[in-house]
Amino acid sequence: MILISHPPKDANAERWKERLERMTVPHLLIASNKPMPILKENQHKVTGTAAIDSFLDEFEKDLRNWNQDRCDMWFFDED
Repeated sequence: MILISHPPKDANAERWKERLERMTVPHLLIASNKPMPILKENQHKVTGTAAIDSFLDEFEKDLRNWNQDRCDMWFFDED
């Protein structure tokens, strides 16, 4: 699960929420009194808008690669 705690009225929170919903991954966004947004995912923790965007870019890239239908990845013995 991806957990993002963000300052109230953070303009990025809705964008992150929409992005995570498109990826269909479990997530939770929580408004907090901390001055900087923080993302936690298992053992990963990143702080700040740019770091969260970068993490989500990589996460989305990994997710797309994992879900990619690639017949050339599998070798079958045709004999």
